[in-house]
Amino acid sequence: MSHADRDAISVVISTYQRADACERALRSVLAQTEAPLEVLVCDNGSTDDTEARLRGWEAREERVRYLRVATNSSTPATTRNLGVEHARGELIAFLDDDDEWLPGKLAAQRAALASGGADAVAGNAVRSDDTLYFPHAPATWHPTRTDLLWANPIITSSALVPRRHLLSAGGFPTDTRLRGLEDYAAWLELSGRGVRFLVLGQALVRYEDASDDRLSRDRARIQLAVARLAWSHALRRPPTSAGLMAAVRHSAGVGYILGADVLARLRAREQARSAGRRSGAGHRGDR
Repeated sequence: MSHADRDAISVVISTYQRADACERALRSVLAQTEAPLEVLVCDNGSTDDTEARLRGWEAREERVRYLRVATNSSTPATTRNLGVEHARGELIAFLDDDDEWLPGKLAAQRAALASGGADAVAGNAVRSDDTLYFPHAPATWHPTRTDLLWANPIITSSALVPRRHLLSAGGFPTDTRLRGLEDYAAWLELSGRGVRFLVLGQALVRYEDASDDRLSRDRARIQLAVARLAWSHALRRPPTSAGLMAAVRHSAGVGYILGADVLARLRAREQARSAGRRSGAGHRGDR
């Protein structure tokens, strides 16, 4: 690998059945002032016109490479790992197909890395409603392993990570029990191996969170997976009281979500019964 490749950035866009959004994401990458070495669009078995359209981009733009898996794997970990495996640059930047980068994203991260003190750089994002994802974020933050155990501060579409560290950590886990948490599991693993993260308060990404497929309706399963993940890392030697407390907090979150769900169901049932009683009384009075 040449020195240029060691400093170069490969971009991995994971996509599935969103040709329009993926093309928008791709354009936001190609418009960066800090040009990436390549953009690997990794398709998780799309059956729409994604392949035809992205192969067209590959034919027109020498930096674009189209890769695909034949059958959808139900996890973006598969296509992210595919991109990491085939990347030629040492720095890997990730982008989900329904997000897009803001101008100057890669340049800001390159400058942050050059200042030293970090191996991987992430940033803030602008949500669909134009608010910040992390509204009170400091200008710079170096989260510790314990910080990551408490909460995930790394937005995947903003992450810039050395390829060698991703490969040594085994990439993103494909275990279906971690569906929706593949990125968080990867960041925890990297942090546990000594990778130093820097999170910029500056918004680098426009983050799409308006759609239902962000797994928001699967909160209990995700929270349980977070708790399991936190315990697996908190119990690694040497365990710390802060790490154990973080795991306990995530475990308590499972009960909170399940309890809130039960209460909501009970309220809905009682409202239905009340509506039925009122409807029944009305009918009797009409007789």
